This record gives sequence, structure tokens and C-alpha cells, in this order.
Amino acid sequence: MKTVGNDLVFDSLHRNRKWYLLFGILLVIFGLILLATLPVATLSAVFIFGVLMMVGGVLHIIASFKIFEGGMRWFWALFGLLYLVAGYFAFTTPVQTAIVLTNVLAIILIIAGVIRLINAFVFRPMAGWGWILFSGILTLLAGIMILRTPDAPFWVLGLFLAVDILFQGINYLMLASYIRREVPKSSSKV
Repeated sequence: MKTVGNDLVFDSLHRNRKWYLLFGILLVIFGLILLATLPVATLSAVFIFGVLMMVGGVLHIIASFKIFEGGMRWFWALFGLLYLVAGYFAFTTPVQTAIVLTNVLAIILIIAGVIRLINAFVFRPMAGWGWILFSGILTLLAGIMILRTPDAPFWVLGLFLAVDILFQGINYLMLASYIRREVPKSSSKV
């Protein structure tokens, strides 16, 4: 079905295909570098966390005085201060922050694993419940392994960051390949 809208989208996809390809290659390279240097990747994740907490703190404080009134104003300002303190600690004590974040991640994985196991038995009469059970077991084991591994804080966050960036790069490469193979070129210049 040819429409002006489709032609515009197809034209845009083809014009930007090289950018998708370039970003994909760069993200894959960067992801592989991070995989090879997990402690550096972990410190990068802690730094990103610190930046996000600082920005969140400033935004909460601004919102508390621009949007809210009365007791809610001080409640939001307090949240902003807590965010700023968390960001400050991420910058001044990155190793301790990595330990805390890794332990929080492990606990969340354990809780998620238990919830998935419970859901598996709730959905047992249905087809596919075994996959929920399998997912719950893997998630629970991942959380326990992270919590019990003494050096996990030095590589787990970096691993998550590296794998995420690597897969973003792969997605861009796949998109560029798909555009070349499957997306028709625009029939008219708009």
C-alpha cells in the first residue's frame, strides 16, 4: 500500500541507514570493550547512577517549589535532598555504591524469582507454565549467585551495562540490514 506517509517513512529509513549501521558498529565495539573491562564498566554504571541521582535531586527540588504547596513542598524537597545525597555518595564512594547497588540488584532478582515460581504454580494448568518456572529458577539462582559471590560488585553492574550496550548495537545493525533487504525505497522524492 503506497501512501505519502509510508513514502516519507521509507525515505527517512533509507536516508539514515548508514547512521544506523555506524551507531550499531560503534555500540558493538564499545560493548565489547566494556565486556573486556568489567570493573571500568561497573564504575561507569556507578557514575551514570550518580549523575541520574543528582539530576533527579535537582529536578525534585525545583518541582517542590514550582509545583507543590504546603507539606507536599517539603516532602518533595526532602526527596530531592535524598537524591542529591545518593548522587554525592556515588561520586565520593564508588566502590561502596557498587556494593550496595549490586546487593540491591541481587535481592530484587531473588524476589522476582520467587514471584515467578509462585506464578508458575498458579498457571500450572495452562500450557507454557514450565517456561515461567524455568524463568523463576534462573532468576532466583542469578540473584543468589550474585549475593554469594564476593567479587560480584566489581563486575555485575558492568556486565549488565556492557550487555545492554552490546545488544543495542546489534539491534541497530539488524535494523540497518532489514532496511537494506526489506524496506522499499520511496517511489517519489518528497
